[in-house]
Amino acid sequence: MKKITILLTVGLVGLHAELLTLGSCIDKALQTHPDVRAFMLKVKEQHEGVKVQKGAWRPQVSAYAEYDPQRTYVMPQNGQFHTIDDDGWTAGISVTQKIYDFSKTSHTIESSKIKHEISTLSFEEAKALMRYRIRIAYAQLLVQKAALTAREKDLDAKRALYEQAKALVEQGLKTRADESRFLSAVRQAEDALAVARAAYKKAKISLEQYIGEPIAENTTFEEGILSEKTVPAIVTDEETVLENNLQLQIAKKSEDASRELYKSKLAEHYGSLDVVAEASHFDTLSRYDTTLFGIRYAVPIYSGGRLSAQAQQTKISKMIAAEEKESKRRAILEEIKALLADLEEAEKRIEARRSQTVSAEETKVLIEARYEEGLSTYMEVLDAEAVWLDAKLGLLDAFYTRLNRLYRLEYLNAK
Repeated sequence: MKKITILLTVGLVGLHAELLTLGSCIDKALQTHPDVRAFMLKVKEQHEGVKVQKGAWRPQVSAYAEYDPQRTYVMPQNGQFHTIDDDGWTAGISVTQKIYDFSKTSHTIESSKIKHEISTLSFEEAKALMRYRIRIAYAQLLVQKAALTAREKDLDAKRALYEQAKALVEQGLKTRADESRFLSAVRQAEDALAVARAAYKKAKISLEQYIGEPIAENTTFEEGILSEKTVPAIVTDEETVLENNLQLQIAKKSEDASRELYKSKLAEHYGSLDVVAEASHFDTLSRYDTTLFGIRYAVPIYSGGRLSAQAQQTKISKMIAAEEKESKRRAILEEIKALLADLEEAEKRIEARRSQTVSAEETKVLIEARYEEGLSTYMEVLDAEAVWLDAKLGLLDAFYTRLNRLYRLEYLNAK
């Protein structure tokens, strides 16, 4: 008896449905999805890029060595020059330290820092976009699940009407046309149910790909999210959303990075001042050491127009970044206003669909009762069923539209 009890307990635990919440889906996607991880790696890449640019201010040390198996040396002898072929080798070390380059390197470092900030913002943007996609995929799954349930109920109702029609035909109260028409309606409902079942499976597959793991058949979901009357508080102030928007912040940073790069290219015209130290050892026809320590100033005099073209190129890039920032601001502002308008429409449509669903349900029950008494035709019954199903699915679509617009606003607000 004890053994049977244990087996029953284990069986009940195995049948227990696991709740997959929206929050857990978001957490799993942010941790495992390659789109998010790629941006995380780009942040590290840009961090190393800052180190590369800062390295220009540190001493540059290099060693060199050269061996010549055969080399011709010129030697003065008795007022004449004679040549001698012999081997030889040379080794040395040099150190260069930048002192001043008219802020060229400083602007380059600042541009690199801004690019690192852009990569960080892009990482946050990727996470915000992933949260939006998960929320939409989760809502779509709930819609398809609810639509599947509605289709199942519709099929059950049409099967019941078909059986009822068969019974009434046998009693001589209805014609074969009634039976045939309800059978046709059953077949149509079965087809619609198959389509709904496929749509639900595809929605589940989509969510599985985001979270990186399969969803069990007995998994339950937060279905209250779809029909919740009290929606989460969303920031709808346009200026606040524009200030928080990550895409707009990235556009501003891109303009700043282009400006710093332009300044760097302008400073390149003035050259740089460096401290130079060098020590070499020569072992040729004779052995000797040389040393060098001094200050070197190098300035480009003519480079075939390359420096001027590069400066002009970065200037144009700065202007392009400014225009792109303004274009992005206008596009986001337009989307915010459109979303707020859609939300107003969705709220009114939800209320209308709610009323229509209640009315259609009552009408459907009344028409079915009248049909059983011979006071309504099968066409009126099927029409009532169609109106009820349309209202039910329309209400689901209205709920989804509202969630879609709210989630999009959250995304634009970097939530």
